[in-house]
Amino acid sequence: MTHLNRRSFLAAASATAMTTFTSSPSFAAANDELRVVVVGVNGIGRTHLNGFSQISGVRVVGACDVDSAVLGQRAEEHQKKFQQKLKTYNDMRRVLDDPDVDAVVLAIPNHWHALGTVWGCQAGKDVYTEKPCSHNIWEAGQMKKAADKYERIVQVGIQRRSFTHLQDFFQEVQAGALGKVKQVKGVYLTRRDSIGKPTGALKPPATVNHDMWCGPAPTKLERAKYHYDWHWFWDYGNAELGNNGPHILDLCRWSIGAEEFPTAVSSVGGRYVWDDNGQTPNTHILRYEYAKAPITFEIRDLPTATGKKDTCKYKDISYGIVVEGEDATYVGFDTGKVIDPDGKVIREITGNTGSDGGRQLHRENFVKAVRSRNASELNCDVRTGHLSTALCHLGNISHRLGESVSLSSLNNQLQDQPLVQEAAKRMESHLEANGVDLASAQVEFGPTLAIDPKTESFPQSEAANGLLKREYRAPYVVPEVV
Repeated sequence: MTHLNRRSFLAAASATAMTTFTSSPSFAAANDELRVVVVGVNGIGRTHLNGFSQISGVRVVGACDVDSAVLGQRAEEHQKKFQQKLKTYNDMRRVLDDPDVDAVVLAIPNHWHALGTVWGCQAGKDVYTEKPCSHNIWEAGQMKKAADKYERIVQVGIQRRSFTHLQDFFQEVQAGALGKVKQVKGVYLTRRDSIGKPTGALKPPATVNHDMWCGPAPTKLERAKYHYDWHWFWDYGNAELGNNGPHILDLCRWSIGAEEFPTAVSSVGGRYVWDDNGQTPNTHILRYEYAKAPITFEIRDLPTATGKKDTCKYKDISYGIVVEGEDATYVGFDTGKVIDPDGKVIREITGNTGSDGGRQLHRENFVKAVRSRNASELNCDVRTGHLSTALCHLGNISHRLGESVSLSSLNNQLQDQPLVQEAAKRMESHLEANGVDLASAQVEFGPTLAIDPKTESFPQSEAANGLLKREYRAPYVVPEVV
């Protein structure tokens, strides 16, 4: 392996605003030990440390985090649990330059997914990256190019793709098990609290390398809760739609076998009740046009009513999908039920969901593909992860280009979209139960944007095309040429 001196890397990156790791790729043969480092160990990364350590032939050799306090705690936990001392890194680039690392697991914020994956491929490492696949649509293309060019195995953490019972059942749905599919509804109805309005000057925790955390994004700090509330700011996160939406929208798309971009997207939503400085909607309705069947998605982050601590439900689920066919309806998430037109359950869809919300099966699938060097064995490669993540980006683009209209006028605004109109009525009842004055409230009414699935762009909106990509902060630049 050719090593890249860190000092020379930084100088070169600053000068060119583009990074290229040059390395000889390492291949873990069937009987070799696969050496893994988890990058980002505060949340999901913690479960990856444990999960990968339990796979035969895999050794988690290190952990990386920009927060020294979190890093030290995870290293101590790992040593106690597995009687193994981890090598610790405070800079992802040191991991990528380490010849004793075969694969990296990226459990880092959304704005780092693409650059971390491209760098990993360039460094000759295989990559497991958490959802969403990317922070914007353009980035996913660069990730795919890097995986192909450097012959790397790249798995996206949309883990229900590794459920064999869903693989089998959705093939049946596409073959007509429910009759002709009329529509697919996704729902994510949870309850979150306001992030508040910070008072005074904000500073990152003393244990955090804030510049490295921000990476490609601006360094301005606007949140009091450093390690999670970034989700609700456009520079780093992608709203609830990009947070949990990839899991739900993947099931929607997968159920009907939609292997391309939709032909149009529209959005209705806003941020209600909370008095805070979050930028993203907490109440959101999306519609995606597909020839096979339209997909709608409803997000509500408020409780059922003011003062409650519960979550809403639709068809007895708080999150999951409803596939409405002419003969029967499927309702489910990890598992589900097939219901006839009279409401009778006629079939249970169940199977092995593994541990850790299905992630362990997905990790095992990644390891299998790494050993075979056959990317086609992956259950969620970059392309698959991109198609589902892109639905989140498309919906957010419509939202961000929306205009504020009176909530009371929404029913008339949606006369030509009966499925969204139906969802909007549920949204209005929900907001009213949470103390929103429907007569005076506003809603962001996003334009219906036509999409060219072949070019993955907007043929009629330059404003929308301008949101397919972002500006990057040197030297943390996703390269034009990978």
